[in-house]
Amino acid sequence: MRGTGGALLYATLKSYEVRCLFGMEDPIHVFHAVDRSYTRIVTVRDEKHAAIMAHGYAQVTGRPGVCAATFGPGATNLITGLLEAQRSSVPVIALVQDHALRLKNKHASSALDHAAALGPYVKEVIRIDMPEQAGDAVRKAFRIATTGRPGPVVLLCPGDVMAAEAEAETWADPAYARFPANRVRASREAIAGAAQLLAAAQRPLLIAGGGSIISGAEEEIRILAELFDMPVATTMTGRGAIPDSHPLAAGPLGSTTGGRYGRGRISNTLFAEADVVFVLGSRTGQICYSDWSLPKPGSKLIHLDIDPAEIGRNFATDVAMVGDVRDTLRDLLAHCADHGLARTDAASRERLYALTCDWREEFSPVAESDQTPIRPERLLAEISARTDEKTLIVTDASYVTGWAMSHIDVPKAGRFILSPRGTGGIGWSLPAAIGAKMADPSLKIVCVTGDGAFGYVFNELETAARYGIEVLVVVFNNGTLGFQRHWEQKVMGRYLECDFLDIDFADLGRALKCEGERIADPAGIAAGLARGQAAKGPYVLDVLIDPDATAPIVGFESILAADAVH
Repeated sequence: MRGTGGALLYATLKSYEVRCLFGMEDPIHVFHAVDRSYTRIVTVRDEKHAAIMAHGYAQVTGRPGVCAATFGPGATNLITGLLEAQRSSVPVIALVQDHALRLKNKHASSALDHAAALGPYVKEVIRIDMPEQAGDAVRKAFRIATTGRPGPVVLLCPGDVMAAEAEAETWADPAYARFPANRVRASREAIAGAAQLLAAAQRPLLIAGGGSIISGAEEEIRILAELFDMPVATTMTGRGAIPDSHPLAAGPLGSTTGGRYGRGRISNTLFAEADVVFVLGSRTGQICYSDWSLPKPGSKLIHLDIDPAEIGRNFATDVAMVGDVRDTLRDLLAHCADHGLARTDAASRERLYALTCDWREEFSPVAESDQTPIRPERLLAEISARTDEKTLIVTDASYVTGWAMSHIDVPKAGRFILSPRGTGGIGWSLPAAIGAKMADPSLKIVCVTGDGAFGYVFNELETAARYGIEVLVVVFNNGTLGFQRHWEQKVMGRYLECDFLDIDFADLGRALKCEGERIADPAGIAAGLARGQAAKGPYVLDVLIDPDATAPIVGFESILAADAVH
């Protein structure tokens, strides 16, 4: 094909079936080459949100999401979104308009060394120095983004190079159009070692991390769990590896969900009791591993991950397995079948059932509470009751993450909750929800956010309205930065400047061309959710919740309203 560098670049993106391009129409020669009958241009209000939309899009489609930004401050606005994609192992390809080559080192307007600025937050920065390199550069970006541990890549597009004409091939390599690409498998020796430990275990526990969901290993996890009567706990990004209705589902683990009213108490107890722990696709981070106090000393650890740098990072590992979760588990199951390895132990299921009943007995009264301001557990229970196999929950960080992970039941195996657990930064959920809905319009998207986090991103309500995105936004409005306030109370005995003015986010939504309503009475939650899910566009449900209610974080049980010195 012959064309400008921008046209060659877009033609290659089109050959990779890129259907959405999130950004602000720079690089201009790329955007003006777009076949708008095939690829939807989504103009955002902040470049950071373009990267987050591409992230949500990628997680739903299994294909890299593509975003774009202009040079200088436009490029640096991408950083927060790219960092989350990097830490969450999600392939996002960012097109950044670079200065013309003739302007380098001359203090041009908004001049910036983009490679130095963006390099720490992505797998690679690729600069296109000649228009005929455009196709090769796109193919390289897809190859890097989708292989090994997936992640973001930046393509630098100098303006003069994008404007110049050349001849280049614009074909796509289908092996790298989806992720994970090039699935590697753990060695036979590691598979045999893992099988032996599992067969000999007395109290085994399987921990499914985010890599399990990326790999699509849900069916293999279920079969393995049933083969060894092994409870399945998950990290927060692993939520959905097994449905909560399964008798071996132990729910999310860690300090964020293991406190008062938290479902994490179940899996944390099993984790502490386990003699063999099989970790799948997890970075073994601080929160999910309870400040690295679990597993207990003496437990045997099997760790399977695509990234060898993660194995042994925080714990001594008895069996190290480097490989893709799904395909390695297939090999492990085949090995167990060939050697007749299995384990039957009704006690494992009985113990899990008893712990689950204990948790539900404590949780049910607060989940059914008629208190006002509304208990967040009641709101989450109402949301959970309306979820089905076509629902995708998109949460923000901080309190709503712990509440949603603990209190919303997973109805089926597979990707069910998106959350920014790579960095835990607030101000993520709405753009991610928009990207997810554009990726699959058949999904029923429920965006769960706190009022503090929503303050970062509510400008994108106008974007959702402009493109007719049907997304239900539920704002947990407690009028304060809840985690910060309660953390200060816990550590300092008082809190300072954490409270906000009373903002009716439904009114704000209407100003930004959305529908919405405020709910102050728990009796109105169900009807409000129904109206929101039936709306033909974005709908904001502003729910007034108790500012003294804490997320189920271990150690926050001691925070009482009487301690709220201000």
